[in-house]
Amino acid sequence: MSSKAQLRRLESRNLKRVIGKVREYLKSEKPLGWQQRIQLLLAWGNIGYSASARYLQQVERLFRESDGPILECGSGATTLLIALLAEKYDRRAWAFEHHPHWSRHVSDVLEALELKRVTVCHAPLKSYGEFEWYDVPATVPDNFGMVICDGPPGKIRGGRYGLFPVMGRHLDPQCRILLDDTHRKNEQELIRRWEGERRLGTQPIGFFGSCTELALVS
Repeated sequence: MSSKAQLRRLESRNLKRVIGKVREYLKSEKPLGWQQRIQLLLAWGNIGYSASARYLQQVERLFRESDGPILECGSGATTLLIALLAEKYDRRAWAFEHHPHWSRHVSDVLEALELKRVTVCHAPLKSYGEFEWYDVPATVPDNFGMVICDGPPGKIRGGRYGLFPVMGRHLDPQCRILLDDTHRKNEQELIRRWEGERRLGTQPIGFFGSCTELALVS
């Protein structure tokens, strides 16, 4: 066996061990502590692109404060957390991922861990005229109660703008949204643009407002 194959096997074993510990911890009904979140991130790897422990904390908080199916734009360590919580609390989640190889990888990891409550959808980016966004599968629900918005990449035309124009009819009126990277100029401009088109409540979170919670206002 090559050294790379041995490393992948060790990483897989470590991830399964950590997932088992987190499953056990969730039986206590308590939110994950810093230790559990850090272990989850380290076991997942891909550190340069993964969410922070603080961001995972906000994802879990929003999960516990919302109802119904969950939409994740982008996939990674947060998908693992959502999958564990959805398993525990009998909810379903869909993750849109535009990169085919990464989509397959995340799906394979969830399958290996027997986490069955998240559907990872390969959703290529397509043009909607003035912006690009995911090509949405026809089978997604029309009552998402929570959205984790960490994609698509900010460098595409329109960045993450397409969430409301494309998915608005799929969002429950009480939907809670967590938008990542809102310390960046593009995401700040995006929020102002959304606010100019609909009534939104916004709450910056974390150091320098690194993420923002949004809610539809009736």
